[in-house]
Amino acid sequence: MKTMFKTHTNMLTLITLCGLTACGGGGSGDGTIVSNTPPPPPPPPAVQTGVFKDFNVSGLTFASGQETGITTANGRFTCETGMDVAFSVGGVALGETACATFVAPNQLATLGPTFDLEVSNLSRFLQMLDQDGDPDNGIVISEAVQQVSANWNQVDFLTSDLDNELVTIISDAASVDGTLHTLPGATEADEHLSATLACAYAGAYAGTFSGSNSGAAGMVIGWTAPGFGYVPLAFEWQGYDAADEFIEFGGGGGSITILDLPQIEHTAAGLAGPISAMFVTPDSISGTWDGGNLSLQRIGPDDGSEFRLVGSASGAEVAAYVSVNLDDTSIVGEAFDVVEGTTFSVTGSLTGDAVSLTATSGNETLTGSGTLTRNSDGSPREVQGTLEDGSTFSMVACRLN
Repeated sequence: MKTMFKTHTNMLTLITLCGLTACGGGGSGDGTIVSNTPPPPPPPPAVQTGVFKDFNVSGLTFASGQETGITTANGRFTCETGMDVAFSVGGVALGETACATFVAPNQLATLGPTFDLEVSNLSRFLQMLDQDGDPDNGIVISEAVQQVSANWNQVDFLTSDLDNELVTIISDAASVDGTLHTLPGATEADEHLSATLACAYAGAYAGTFSGSNSGAAGMVIGWTAPGFGYVPLAFEWQGYDAADEFIEFGGGGGSITILDLPQIEHTAAGLAGPISAMFVTPDSISGTWDGGNLSLQRIGPDDGSEFRLVGSASGAEVAAYVSVNLDDTSIVGEAFDVVEGTTFSVTGSLTGDAVSLTATSGNETLTGSGTLTRNSDGSPREVQGTLEDGSTFSMVACRLN
């Protein structure tokens, strides 16, 4: 008993002392336990994928934070959200812009995204580097050119004599590719970039308006006849009251040019008054109307197809905007019925110049047929036709990739 009691007493003393002082390792001397575990590492930066367009441009070097690489065959690159992304060809820096899902030469200009001498020179330079000399099917900077470009000096893209500035570069590119590399004129390059941007922004957009009234809203932005003067984009929008879907709340139309982008203004008086909207990205529109806000998102695929067709379908009880992609004979896309606020999946086929379409939403299916007209070079121009309920549809084509 005495031995047991003595042992307990000694243990109690030890516990008491340990409560007053640091016993063993890891103490701070004031009784606080100090952890030796290092803090967790910060989360990796968010990364998004974008596409570089003057039609698709492959073979560019890109860098954004820890993301580096070469743009792919369809112009894809990656960048860290919130960081800038810089583009170059060997020793020639093209410029940088905020990480985004869509980048074009006009966004790299040091003087801002306008069509000026610098933007023309950037486009001329890229189009000159195209391996097959046809930028209309995309710009491909070959591996051989990528390698020799490491020896190039920086180009002055503000020069008024780009031909002289690029003498050595053009000679190098022609030598390693074994093909002629020709520098396009400013007008030709500007028209090409204008057409690229026009088709990138063209499409059908679905969403809502909110505020003092609310309901479904839609917009279609169509690519009109090409030509220098910064290809005009015709737009039309509609909104329908949520309480009574057959009451048109607002709508109107107009035109914008590449120089206007990313702004969309409709100043004509209407049920909803003027609207002021802006492309947040080529796939997203945000803005205001007299009584509140307007928010729209692109419908239809972005799958690297060669052509995009956009337009509308209308009838007694139909007011829909349509955007489909065309590859060879396959048609895939979506339509948004603004009256009902319903999105339809659209599939179809092209046989010669005969078009067949099927639009499906839930248990509702509509079929239709139409005819494709072509440009002088054989490329798609416009599709017009009729749906089984008597509604008519019309879509205008542009080259997407």
